[in-house]
Amino acid sequence: MLFALAGFGAGQAAHADVPDWQAVVLKVEVVRLDGAREIGSAIVLGNERVVTNCHVLREASSIRVMRGDAVWSASMDAGDEYRDLCFLRVPGFSGTPPPIAEPEASRVGLPVVAVGYSRGSFGVSAGRVKGLFNCTCDGGRVIQTSAAFEPGASGGGLFDREGRLLGILTFKSGSGGNFHFAVPVGWMKQLGNMPSERISGRTTFWESATRDSGYFLVACDYSAKRNWRGLLQVAGEWTRQEPYNPEAWMAWGRARLNLGDTDDAIGAFRKALQLDSTHAEAWWELQKLEVDLGRSLTGAGD
Repeated sequence: MLFALAGFGAGQAAHADVPDWQAVVLKVEVVRLDGAREIGSAIVLGNERVVTNCHVLREASSIRVMRGDAVWSASMDAGDEYRDLCFLRVPGFSGTPPPIAEPEASRVGLPVVAVGYSRGSFGVSAGRVKGLFNCTCDGGRVIQTSAAFEPGASGGGLFDREGRLLGILTFKSGSGGNFHFAVPVGWMKQLGNMPSERISGRTTFWESATRDSGYFLVACDYSAKRNWRGLLQVAGEWTRQEPYNPEAWMAWGRARLNLGDTDDAIGAFRKALQLDSTHAEAWWELQKLEVDLGRSLTGAGD
């Protein structure tokens, strides 16, 4: 099961010693039609405009954006429900957006920080990019990160060490593990250039984990649940449909490894490296196996 990261109420989170991030990552408070209150996060795009996740704003009767003690009323400007990105108009608000990374700047192994209002409190979590996944949308790949975040962080930012925005924090697996996901800034750039009437309104791509919405969603769900036979079946289909996708081979390798087929797992991790020589997770899996087996798996001629 995949969970959205909007949240109810406030909680504790590690506070960041980076005040410029607090200037570009805002808190969003939504009152729903039934009276329930929900907390999310948003990224500053400039004066009177921010971006957040559409699922944060569902059934909203009122929307407020907050920075410290300052509060502004906000309204929907435009949005793409399928990509789960919505733009808000915030009259009277002034702000400077963070630097935006190019979509190709994301790579597996890149150190990152997740910044948002987890459980209502501003917090920062460090980690790395764990995977990059294709979706049915152009403009970049969905980012999996080990930088953990909690309910309330939806709409917050995933940044690199230089403070450049790589993605918008969006959802996580309900089964635990390093299955936290951000949608890429390339989607935000594309939608920001579209007129409002061209922006669609469908259910989000990630809320129904099916092969049609992306093999990676089903694969990550099986991995989080440690359902290795289910993962093997999906990864087999994935590698046949997308033989040049290193993430498909990583899924196959992890399934084989956890089912006891070490040699096949090694072959899959090597295949991932052939497709992407910088794939840090493939290197890491092979290096762990080198220790376990007592032989080189990553040297020349192996």
